[in-house]
Amino acid sequence: MIWWFKARRVWTVLVPCLTVFAAVVAGFNGVAVEFPSLLVGGSNDFLVMLLAPVPVTSGLLLSLTSRLEEGEAAAWRPVLRYDTVLVLATGAFATVVGCAAGQASGSDDAWSTGRNTLFLTGLMLLVHTVAPQGAVAVPVGWIFMVVLIGFDRFHHPYPWTILPQPSTDPWAFTAALVTFAAGLAAHACHRPRT
Repeated sequence: MIWWFKARRVWTVLVPCLTVFAAVVAGFNGVAVEFPSLLVGGSNDFLVMLLAPVPVTSGLLLSLTSRLEEGEAAAWRPVLRYDTVLVLATGAFATVVGCAAGQASGSDDAWSTGRNTLFLTGLMLLVHTVAPQGAVAVPVGWIFMVVLIGFDRFHHPYPWTILPQPSTDPWAFTAALVTFAAGLAAHACHRPRT
């Protein structure tokens, strides 16, 4: 298991990314900037907190794609199990940080960062099975798609956007869990190209 930690660069890549995530959640809670909207003709308030999952998803994908091909070729090494636990632990960390920040600040945005991280992680893992090179851009692309075309003229988010929905929205919560589970299952069943 020690070689797996070194190969996946958990301590050198993923842990710093999780630290940046925690700092963004703690430091930019409730901070919004105006961003142009393509559909409304005006601008939307863009919560900086929506970008918080990006370091987590990019760090996780970099960790999952860092491998030692020779060491992982041995059938007796449970590499997929370790990778699955890594994805679950990363999602759990993001959820706990979001809940703790939400509890401490009373902010709805902080509560939803865990859900948003799970959703974007699942989406990224799903895309990674079919387009490995472009998967890292999926979370950023989804965020900017939401910002540019995800709000109606009354500045209410469309249901498909997931990210800006309130933390108590059952549809967004269900969609995030289903997407995360599907991405995790796709990743667990997918063998990397060698």
